[in-house]
Amino acid sequence: MSVPVIETDKANLELMSGKSMLHILKDVTFKVNGGEVTAVVGPSGSGKTSLLMILGGLERATSGKVVVAGQDISTANEDQLAIFRRKNLGILFQNFHLIPSMTALENVALSLEIAETGESFKIIRDRAAAALEEVGLGDRLTHLPSALSGGEQQRVGLARAMVNSPRLMLADEPTGNLDQDTGARVIELMFNLARKKDTAVLLITHDRSLAAKADRMLTMNHGKLTENAKDPIPA
Repeated sequence: MSVPVIETDKANLELMSGKSMLHILKDVTFKVNGGEVTAVVGPSGSGKTSLLMILGGLERATSGKVVVAGQDISTANEDQLAIFRRKNLGILFQNFHLIPSMTALENVALSLEIAETGESFKIIRDRAAAALEEVGLGDRLTHLPSALSGGEQQRVGLARAMVNSPRLMLADEPTGNLDQDTGARVIELMFNLARKKDTAVLLITHDRSLAAKADRMLTMNHGKLTENAKDPIPA
């Protein structure tokens, strides 16, 4: 029996806003297995991005348990969280966040260097080139982001997020700046790579047609996470 990559138990997040305490996440309990693509939909302000923040160790749950890749990150200190992110996490952003002065190859290679794999410079560059080849950019290695289309930039971002075969990838509106057809191609690439590498994916999106292509669709509303009745969230 495989161990879930994500396992939360009654996770809550409360933050101060002025003099008021906001209850942002409310008793969030769910699991995601390796290679499983889970989409989270819901209105703006419902808590979707906050969920990604606690799963990435960027916000600490106020109460409850948050276990990712076998590590209870709700009790980890900052040094432990930094190591956890380097070894286990890939992130795909809506706005690409590529370094403009670096080529596509250098942007992807940087992810491996940060992960401190201990590999030689040549191996790192070879792995980065192979990751770009996987997303159809083998002929764009030396291009700067400014010379790439939006879809190509997001594919560089995808290669960067997946090059180290992370246990979990967090994708926050990754098609938000792309046209529908380009976004669909990026999503198909992401899903295929995740299943190939046994990487769990948590995808935040407003697009229900896109979310329907995932293995599961969850809804976040007023801080509560629910799933349709025919496929309940496992306890």
